[in-house]
Amino acid sequence: MASKRSTFRILTQGKCPRCGEGDMFLDGNPYHLGNMGKMHKTCKQCGLRFEPETGFYYGSMYLSYAIGVFSSLIVFAIFNFIFGISTTWSFIIVAGVWIGISPFLFRFSRTLWLSLFTNRHRDI
Repeated sequence: MASKRSTFRILTQGKCPRCGEGDMFLDGNPYHLGNMGKMHKTCKQCGLRFEPETGFYYGSMYLSYAIGVFSSLIVFAIFNFIFGISTTWSFIIVAGVWIGISPFLFRFSRTLWLSLFTNRHRDI
């Protein structure tokens, strides 16, 4: 039976993209930096292999970069053009936001990358 979780919740919580139930990562907290990238081999619920082949997640780095650059431009524009904060301080704020969301973005992009190549079971 397919999960009732939304795709957004699956991506943000690091759940299996196929069933939406199993955890992809050993530690649920992305800010435990020692365990940030450690993943289960397979989903405990549906058996999906989380690393289909060696080097599979290289593509997720491009996703992470694109999401990070796009969000940084938006944050910079908001602070610099809308709130009138100087360019230097806007860059400092963007750098702080980038550092703060990097562990979450790392996991999000891995989950998104795997979900792009996984068929999700759906109730019809």
